Formats: sequence, structure tokens, C-alpha cells
Amino acid sequence: MALGVALIGSGAIGSRIAELLDAGTAPGVSLTGVVPHGDAGTGFSFADALESADVVVECAGVAAVAEFGPRTIRAGKDLLVTSIGALCEPVLRTTLLEGGPGRTYLTTGALGGLDAITAARAGGTIHRITLKSRKLPAALVQPWMDGGTKERLIGTTGPLELLRGGPAELIKAFPKSTNVVSALALAAGSWDVVEAVLIADPAAHRTAHHVVAETSLGTFDICVTNEASPGNPASSALVPHAVVRGLKSLANASGTFI
Repeated sequence: MALGVALIGSGAIGSRIAELLDAGTAPGVSLTGVVPHGDAGTGFSFADALESADVVVECAGVAAVAEFGPRTIRAGKDLLVTSIGALCEPVLRTTLLEGGPGRTYLTTGALGGLDAITAARAGGTIHRITLKSRKLPAALVQPWMDGGTKERLIGTTGPLELLRGGPAELIKAFPKSTNVVSALALAAGSWDVVEAVLIADPAAHRTAHHVVAETSLGTFDICVTNEASPGNPASSALVPHAVVRGLKSLANASGTFI
């Protein structure tokens, strides 16, 4: 029996996941429908998703995780989160990871090496994780910035460090840039060992993440440079493929990496 999957969000990530599933790239997975961003109330609705799907995939941003995530797992459906930066919020994190009866899954998204960090956490101690992320200046403009700050950001001719701090500081200032730091904190089992450095770089035509994880079982140095999504320069083109790989693993557990 096929694993029924419904998507929340029809933007760059959601539409690409739908294309991949419709093309049969994940045997054993069946797309039941797509809830438009904001659950517009027409066509396929969130209620329809809960009725028809075994797994609900969020691909509509951190606000959608807070709106639909708890309702999904309370209904006994499994939830796959792409905007895992939403889990920087402690109450929501506890609800999704410790509540139920549905289960919450997290996609690896645009980052590798999380399995090594998780294994080091299980068998040793995570001392410190540093994340340096480089993005184009235009992708980092925020509503809270005044005119002078925006002008300085857009006009920078070289790398400009915008923030250095933990997940809590990052989600307040740059909520759309929290997925990677949240993934690292979740893998480490601690929100206190991760430091994020966010850099605006006019030469960063591909988003780059450099992770150094210092643990009692070794030091992991991970560099990932991702092509941007054609439909959304702020998102990685890799994310939809990571989601589909995860769904394929859920539907066909034998012989897959876990």
C-alpha cells in the first residue's frame, strides 16, 4: 500500500516536490494533494490533507510549522518539516518532538554530516559547533532594517558579517536563515553549543555553509555550497530532493540510509 503524502505550500519547494512525486521518483509514495500557501480555503484544504494522507509535508515557512504542525500530529498523522528553523521556538519544539500521537520527521535539507554529529552525541560529547553561512546581500534584507542599514547591506563590496550568536538570536533577526543552525542544534542535542555567523557576500552566488563540529570523538569539518532554487533564490535547489529521498525511505525502509 502506497504512503499517502500531502504537501502544505505550493511555492518553489512544494511545487518541485509535487513534480518529483508525480514523476514517480519515489516508488511507494502517492501524492494526495497540495494545500496552497495560507490554506486559501479553496480546492484541496488542510482538512483534506488530514483525511487523505499518512504524512503531511510542510514546505511553506516557519509560520506554517506553527500553524499546521501541532494540528497534524494531534490528528495522528506524521509530519515532515522542511522549515526546521521553526524549532528554535522552545514550546513549539517540545510540542512537535514530544507530543503525538503523530510523529515529527526532519529533513536534512541543504546540509550533510548530521548523522556524524548525531552519532558523536550518542557516543561522546559535543563541545562546540560553529556555522558560517554566506548568502547574497539581497537575500538577507529584513523588514526591521532601516534605510541606512539596507543601503549598507546592498551596497557592500565585500563580505559583511551581520550576526554572530546562537539560534535564539538568529531566528529573531533572520528567521528565514535558521534551518541549518536549527538542524545542527537538534543533531547535537543542545541549543547552547552552536554559534552561527551570518555573512552577506556579494560573491556568494551559491549559498555556502561551513560547519566545524568539535566533539570528543573527533572534529568534523563540513563545507556545503548549494545551487539556489530557480523559483526562490533564498532556498536551495537540493531541498526538494532531500524531502523526496526522506519520503522514499519512509515508504521503503529496507536498504536505505537512516
